[in-house]
Amino acid sequence: MASGSVNGKTAIVTGGASGIGLEFVKLLYSKGCSVVIGDLDLAPEAEELVTKSSGSKVLFKKTDVTNWSQLSDLFTFTEEKIGAPDIVCPGAGIFEPAWSGFWPDTEDNGYKTIAVNVEHPTKATRLAIKSFLKAKKPGVVAHVSSMGGQTTRLAVPIHCATKAYINHFVRAFAELDQKENIRVVAVAPGMVRTPLWFKENPDKLKSVGDEDIWIEPSEIAEVLLRLCEDPAYKGGTVLEASGQGRTRVVEALNDPGPSTIGHDKGTNTALEDEVFQRLAKERSSRL
Repeated sequence: MASGSVNGKTAIVTGGASGIGLEFVKLLYSKGCSVVIGDLDLAPEAEELVTKSSGSKVLFKKTDVTNWSQLSDLFTFTEEKIGAPDIVCPGAGIFEPAWSGFWPDTEDNGYKTIAVNVEHPTKATRLAIKSFLKAKKPGVVAHVSSMGGQTTRLAVPIHCATKAYINHFVRAFAELDQKENIRVVAVAPGMVRTPLWFKENPDKLKSVGDEDIWIEPSEIAEVLLRLCEDPAYKGGTVLEASGQGRTRVVEALNDPGPSTIGHDKGTNTALEDEVFQRLAKERSSRL
């Protein structure tokens, strides 16, 4: 299923218990697609969906996406319960939280942000390709990037870099579309109203200015569905979604950059101010 309706198909969505992932799961299910959610736990709304689903199924497999064994088990579970996936969305991600950020120095042996945002979608893509080929079926891997992958912010350098990685990573698979009927694509949304901001990183809300516009996660789910169903979006496509129905393909070279609608313009520098305050303390301290 490199293109066409998702009705009767099977999907894996990591991070499907909340935010964009949950909205995508709900949308897929409403279209007749069976879905396996891979996540650490289920939010009440997701749990209700799993409990009440009928016909097409919504299943849950507890998964730490940074554990490659568990990630592999997610695919095995899906294949055994409802068949090999037609769609894989490595949607789990974190927003450079204080416990895994460049500036706080809270980790001793690697950045969890990189493990979740880079290593997990990379490995999930490999597992997806192997699953598609083994089942002798076409497939789609739909990644979740960000407008942050086209820009930079001093306060969240790892976050922006991980999303830039996703953009380039996706483009590397353009040839799979024609030769293997496997499309690897990505949506790159602006500021989405999800728990990633309001529950998991409320401190980052201080960086949001009055001119910034929130995008609803359901709109990004619709864009993901379009990427999965419409073959006009060739493998390697990174599709910016800036809200209010606006989308555009992000070009690999000579791209003009993100639109301002739905994008954190960066005029509010509260988080950057905190970085410089930290640096001032470090400068005055004895090393």
